[in-house]
Amino acid sequence: MESFFDRQERLGWWRQDVLRSARILVVGAGALGNETLKNLALLGARWMLVVDHDDIAPSNLSRTVFFQPTDIGRRKAVVAAERTQALCRETSSTVRALDADFVWDIGLGVFRRLDLILGCVDNDEARLAINRVARAAGVPWINAGLYELTGSVTAFSSDEGPCFECTITPDQVADAQSRYDSCEQVRRRYLIEERLPTIQVTSALTSALQVQEALKVLHGEPVAFGVRLIYNGQTHGFHAIQLPYDPHCLAHGRLGEVVELPIGVDASLGQALDVLEAQLGSGVTVHLGRRYIRRLACRQCSRPLTVERPAHALYEDELRCTYCSPLASLATQATLPSHAVTEGYIEVVTQFSRARFGDAPMTCEDEKRTLRQLGLPPLHIMSVEDRHGRSWSCELTGDLALVLGDWGMA
Repeated sequence: MESFFDRQERLGWWRQDVLRSARILVVGAGALGNETLKNLALLGARWMLVVDHDDIAPSNLSRTVFFQPTDIGRRKAVVAAERTQALCRETSSTVRALDADFVWDIGLGVFRRLDLILGCVDNDEARLAINRVARAAGVPWINAGLYELTGSVTAFSSDEGPCFECTITPDQVADAQSRYDSCEQVRRRYLIEERLPTIQVTSALTSALQVQEALKVLHGEPVAFGVRLIYNGQTHGFHAIQLPYDPHCLAHGRLGEVVELPIGVDASLGQALDVLEAQLGSGVTVHLGRRYIRRLACRQCSRPLTVERPAHALYEDELRCTYCSPLASLATQATLPSHAVTEGYIEVVTQFSRARFGDAPMTCEDEKRTLRQLGLPPLHIMSVEDRHGRSWSCELTGDLALVLGDWGMA
């Protein structure tokens, strides 16, 4: 019987086993993501992860191959994974959905188990996040973008040459920060979403170029890393622009050897410290890499508020006390009488140790908090400093089955 992949296997450099074994993450399940997943499924990719945290809207239906009118309101990642699984030509394929905010909710441990990341997103916050985790984990990634009849694709190496952040512009920085306010960097609840004009054929063309570059990367064929390929459908012009390399770019950090811990994100701080001290000795300090807000002053009247939540999980309208805002969260309450004010006050935790929780002494109640409550995602890799000042990358490997199940682990 003729193989499903007979025609592509006639390419002199093609190895179907490369597609069968490759672990590929697709970030974004919109117009580009649909096309990219479709192409991978038909080519014989076997292990795919799909990340998105949005609902299917009516406007998606004219630009996506997988979504139907009955899917409106369902989660993009879930539906895209289901339909990609059904389309896969490799019968033993596993396509898994991660219905999550890529920037905050995907643990760094996911990325070190990948062979390739394909960026199919429409905002620079996500692109910057992909770029940093890809470089840290040593995984190549390919960015794709759309505007009207123009599409662009750029492949970035896992460890050398220019990265996406090397060429970041002020406009891109503003776009990346648009979800957050300028003070405590909490989220804006009412954000006007920019909807870029484009059509389905542009996504199809751009995805085809992205997946073609992906195949070359996976097969070890020559790839022009750090070169932006731009196709203009209005003029049929095609340009290749070499991106500059910034040797001082902050995104070029790399994970060291990973210490796998038998605990997950639901471990308490006390349990985490017990395990870490057993591995690294006493006197360890855990750096969160994010901000946990304990208390701050009400934005309107300056009364102190008890917050106890990660900054990225807060909205700006929640930073007002119950005296000032009916929208304030029930979990955010004024803690002092109405006459007490502490203008400009904020208490933030970015690290903890056996002795300290942020700048305050560690209490028994603090030790009962979980790593999840501090804003860490499952399967995350924590930066831990031992008493000699050495840094360690410590993974919450106890979350492996929770996050990835049997996805490519066999």
